[in-house]
Amino acid sequence: MTIGVVVVGAGFWATQMHLPALARIPGVKITGVVATSRESAEKAAAPYGARAYTDPDEAVQDADVVDVVAPPDVHLPAVKTAARHGKHAICIKPLARSLDEADEMLAAVEAAGTRLFYAENVPFIPAVQEAKKAVDAGRIGEVFRVKACEGIGRPHSDWFFDPVRSGGGAMLDMAVHSLEFCRFFANAPITSVYADADTYVWGDRTSAEDTALLTVRFGNGVLGQCEDSWSLAGAMDSRFEVFGTEGRILIDNLHRQPLQVVGATGWSFPLPIPGLLADGHLDMLTHFTNCIRTGEPSVSEGRVGRDVLAVVDAATRSLASGRRENVHHQSEGQSS
Repeated sequence: MTIGVVVVGAGFWATQMHLPALARIPGVKITGVVATSRESAEKAAAPYGARAYTDPDEAVQDADVVDVVAPPDVHLPAVKTAARHGKHAICIKPLARSLDEADEMLAAVEAAGTRLFYAENVPFIPAVQEAKKAVDAGRIGEVFRVKACEGIGRPHSDWFFDPVRSGGGAMLDMAVHSLEFCRFFANAPITSVYADADTYVWGDRTSAEDTALLTVRFGNGVLGQCEDSWSLAGAMDSRFEVFGTEGRILIDNLHRQPLQVVGATGWSFPLPIPGLLADGHLDMLTHFTNCIRTGEPSVSEGRVGRDVLAVVDAATRSLASGRRENVHHQSEGQSS
């Protein structure tokens, strides 16, 4: 069974991660690329012999799956387009700009009888997978605290600075990674969050926060801490920690390379292993396409992205109230 995938988006993550990863998966055919300009679509599609589109409705006709790798203001309409045509969808983080949009996306795929996968790569990072095996084997005892740090010097595109397009700042862009790491190892839903955030570096470009600290409490009592920013001078930061009663684990995801060159954008080059492998994108997309073939449940269905947004929603309320806020998860029986 060949699975045809049309990619919505022709920016960095589409051209550097998703498209080359999809091209390596047996039985997957990239049928097209959708972008706002035909020139961008053609440039991204050409290496894969795919067609270029500017109209999503036209692009989905020859595809089985719509892979949304575009700014957050595109996520809801793209997923609804996929559902309207009876196609499955994969959507990059954050799932949506708001909890309401996420619920609308989930309702659309449920009504259509299709599936929505949440393309959060962190659980698929090889080092994270190995750490999870160690935790599940009991090598560090019982997990009681988790911590994640995700920082960059600035977003890689200007649209991030526009809250109307992006939906928010560093919490929605960066903390979603940290929250998913913490949930993956705490193995329980987040029940409450306290957030503090401000804009220190990019106040002349955006009203959104560029620096955020979140402390979360899980349903099983585990404590979590997330440090996320667009304000980190120099290179990127991507560190994860798991603390157990008999040991601890540190994953330093970006210092795996012996050579680090920091450019004006703040990104680190080169990596000895392509990002689509080292950051789990290939394994993630392979998992999604296998789930489509077999009908098996995914470890990252759309409801996972919705749950992360529920935490961001509570964190936003915490910023306004100055208090710890409860997380409103979906009730049993609601759309998933």
